[in-house]
Amino acid sequence: MKKMMLLAASLGAFALTSCSNYSRRPYTEIPLAEGEEEVAPNEFCAFEDFPKDVPFKYVHVVKASKMLYADPKSLRPAIEKMVRKRGGNAVANYHENIRFGAFSLTIVRPVASGDAITILNTRGKTCEEMGGQSFTK
Repeated sequence: MKKMMLLAASLGAFALTSCSNYSRRPYTEIPLAEGEEEVAPNEFCAFEDFPKDVPFKYVHVVKASKMLYADPKSLRPAIEKMVRKRGGNAVANYHENIRFGAFSLTIVRPVASGDAITILNTRGKTCEEMGGQSFTK
C-alpha cells in the first residue's frame, strides 16, 4: 500500500512539474552584415517569437514569478532587470500567464518567461516594426 501511495505521489509531482509556460523554440542568430556597426535599441522590446531581419544574438533563458496573485504585466520590470543584468537588451519567446499550483502557498500566481537576447543593430526600425512590443512605453 505504501508503494502505491509513493508511486501516486511521484506521478502527481511529475505531472505538476512538467506543466510549464516556457517552450523552447528553434532560432537562428542573425549576425551583423559586413561593415555594419552595433546600434543598440533605445527601448526594451519583447517578442513573441524572435525578431525578423534584425541581427541579434542569444544570451540566456529568463523567468520571473511572484508568490502573490497579481497581473502578469507587473513582472515586466523584473524581466527587464534580469535581461539587462545578463547583458541583453530585449526578450524573445516572451510569455506572460497565470499559473495554478496545488502545493504552493498561493494557488494562483503570475509567471513570465522568455529568452534574453541582444539586438546588435536595429537597422532604423522601432520595436513595433521589428515585430515586438515596447516595455518602455
